[in-house]
Amino acid sequence: MTENALYPGCTFIHISDTHINADPAYSRDYAEAHPLAGAKALVKELNQLPFTPDFVLHTGDVAFDPHAEAYLTALEVLSEIKYPVYYVAGNHDDSPTLQRLMLNRDEPQPALHYAFEVNGVQIICVDSNGPTDPPAGLMTKSELEWLSGLCSAEDDRPLVIAVHHNVLAVGIPWLDQFMGIRNGEAFHEAILPARDRIRGVFFGHVHQNLDMVRDGILYSSTLSSWTQFQAFPGMSQTTPDRGAEPGYSIVTVTEDQTFIRRCRFPLPK
Repeated sequence: MTENALYPGCTFIHISDTHINADPAYSRDYAEAHPLAGAKALVKELNQLPFTPDFVLHTGDVAFDPHAEAYLTALEVLSEIKYPVYYVAGNHDDSPTLQRLMLNRDEPQPALHYAFEVNGVQIICVDSNGPTDPPAGLMTKSELEWLSGLCSAEDDRPLVIAVHHNVLAVGIPWLDQFMGIRNGEAFHEAILPARDRIRGVFFGHVHQNLDMVRDGILYSSTLSSWTQFQAFPGMSQTTPDRGAEPGYSIVTVTEDQTFIRRCRFPLPK
């Protein structure tokens, strides 16, 4: 992004839940399109944007089934994006395989935790796939200590945190009981020391646009490039939002503010 005195910081594209499979005909009965077609349409949309974002943030579920063939297909498709792409591991991903095949790491770590900086903004990417029953997530004690250490440091940089699972309860039974981070309250407490500089916790997993604020911290999800889910209060079952268009979010982070623009594109034929 070109330096702009009015909006110092960075602009990134938030994408999630591509669920790519090596089989171009692969899908599920709750989906209106094939995930591979959706991912290709997403790449086309991003490459036609009338501006240059600083990077793309993929908050997980790169593949549906974490086989090598799926990641090689994902690499072929997503490497066409013209901007740098940073990945978070989702519950459908195998983190070491993702690291080895898509991030070209010879010695992948058991979990994909890392931090980087863009234009003075710190970005922390968290792997929430701890030892629990999927599709839920969990953060281990050592992982929470690592996150807390970063968030407790004396640092005045604007901060973005990326994670796959929804962290907080949202009053929707199927999200709260089955999908979220089991110890999400501990996650929230770990990042709370940095709330004055946190510009958002960005997540995927829920296949919908969902925003919440707690203790001044914004939690924000984005649409899948494949298929979307409904989440009205009281719903106890995962329910497809049939016909809903796929999409992504454009996020601008400044020294003191966050702008989120929701974008959609047509369902692939």
